[in-house]
Amino acid sequence: MTDNRPQPVDGAPDVAAILEQLRAAVRAQHEARRQIGDDTLHRALQRSLDDLEITRVVSAHWPLIGRTLPQKVMALINKIVRRYLRWYINPIVEQQNAFNDAAARTLRLLAEAYQELAHQVAEQQETETQTRNKGNETQGDNGANERAPEEHSAAEIDPASAPNHADLMAQVRERAASEPPARFIELELLDALNHAQSRQTVTAHWTLTGRTVAEKVIALHNRVVRQYLRWLINPIVEQQNAANEALTAALRALIRVDAASRAEIAAFRASRPAVRR
Repeated sequence: MTDNRPQPVDGAPDVAAILEQLRAAVRAQHEARRQIGDDTLHRALQRSLDDLEITRVVSAHWPLIGRTLPQKVMALINKIVRRYLRWYINPIVEQQNAFNDAAARTLRLLAEAYQELAHQVAEQQETETQTRNKGNETQGDNGANERAPEEHSAAEIDPASAPNHADLMAQVRERAASEPPARFIELELLDALNHAQSRQTVTAHWTLTGRTVAEKVIALHNRVVRQYLRWLINPIVEQQNAANEALTAALRALIRVDAASRAEIAAFRASRPAVRR
């Protein structure tokens, strides 16, 4: 069989070297885009954590002032009422602050863990890239004067040397047994985020009704008391809603970082050469 392919000429450019340079340039561009994307995600996560740090502390005490004499009298009455209700309001606020502090601390630790994981993945990728480049250079030095033989046609392949169906299925089963179980954590995180978003708004106003005359009178009394205590309860609820919104935003940003990290790890695993068993 005559080889009609063009033979290399002395002094001609090395096509393999040019292709390797192009691949290196593409990898560099991809790495630059990935770093920009990672920086954007981490900045958004850091902003969410900063907002959470600002809003996580709920307070039941804020200045009550008035400009006119009636406003000052009303502010004084409200201060007395608030001081009297400290036994009722303060424990609620303290429990909520304890939860907000624990949630914020957990989110900060998770963010630091993901940053450490990203650094480890980047170092592993850099090590793999250097090892691969050294291997390519070694192969290029050893085979500088050699050319790859022509691929065998289907007719030249020895059927006896080809693996049979049973061997292939055994290899597939062996590889499948070593793979981690598919959990689809991304779907679980999105479902948890949607659940948190649906529960993030706290309200101090709900329906107060009654069936009997006595129950209706009590409900009317409770509505009047609640209407009066709006100056005390509503600011607490608004602060908690702000903290809940910041918590949800931090969770959303952390889920985006998680998705980016998982995609990066999957791409890294896909780029690694398959291990022959």
